[in-house]
Amino acid sequence: MTPISQAASHALRAMSLDALRGFDSAARHLSFTAAADELCLTQSAISKQIKSLEDALGVPLFRRGAKGLSLTPEGRLLQQAAREAIERLAGTVERLIAPERSAISVTTTPSFASLWLVPRLARFQAEAPEIDVRIDASEAIANLDRDGFDLAIRLSQPGQAPTALLRERLMLVAAPQVAARIHRADDIRAATLLVYHDPNARFGWMSWGEWYRRLGLTPVASQPCLYFSRYEHVVAAAAEGAGVAIGRTPLILPPLARGELQVVLPDAGIDGMEYQVVTADHAQARPAVHRFEAWLTRELTRDVTG
Repeated sequence: MTPISQAASHALRAMSLDALRGFDSAARHLSFTAAADELCLTQSAISKQIKSLEDALGVPLFRRGAKGLSLTPEGRLLQQAAREAIERLAGTVERLIAPERSAISVTTTPSFASLWLVPRLARFQAEAPEIDVRIDASEAIANLDRDGFDLAIRLSQPGQAPTALLRERLMLVAAPQVAARIHRADDIRAATLLVYHDPNARFGWMSWGEWYRRLGLTPVASQPCLYFSRYEHVVAAAAEGAGVAIGRTPLILPPLARGELQVVLPDAGIDGMEYQVVTADHAQARPAVHRFEAWLTRELTRDVTG
């Protein structure tokens, strides 16, 4: 850092921040009246601030002519320095009185976002109010670093994830009034089937054909079915009493806890895929990302054990 000369030090002591702000405003508007309006001062006060700076520096900062104000060369130099100093000081003060917020971006499936994650975000906000969260809900598998996401919550085949948060449990569910009519496997053939339409056959265990084979049932051609392209719509229809659905934990745990759904034939449940969290390389060292991941793990564990 270059030492400050005695003359410069003496001049700086005579220059107040208010005077520099008044000068900056007058230099931008080339008008003492406009500067006074901007800073809620009188024109006389602005004039006195400019005079104090000119006295401290020993040079004129403005030319006062018939066509109005203009900056002297010394005034232009001071304006540039004053603007940079005020902006840097304002930024520092703002960070001190209102610390910069952290933000994280999360990508996951639409069903996990709407059925599990979004209803719980208020808990994370209460725990970490200084962290903003952006949720991207998409079936597409994003490239985290290329697409700018910090972490992803994904499903993977059992054993494929290096570290799995939990494994799905699949079971048949229905609204209480529908579940009350199903006492054995054969009773399902009298109910409407709520079908998650999976044209790419990615999730075989979500197929009613496989569930019928597992239950030892023969499909009935006349059995009514409702088809949905989004799994969250399957769950919503089941909660409204539209029929029987193939439920997936942890997604169906909230409506089960609220009594909107009941498990049908509990002994028929099977394990499904595993949930994992993938963190982008660029986010590995970010405390906000680690805090969100720790919260997510606690919430999932609470669901499973609670």
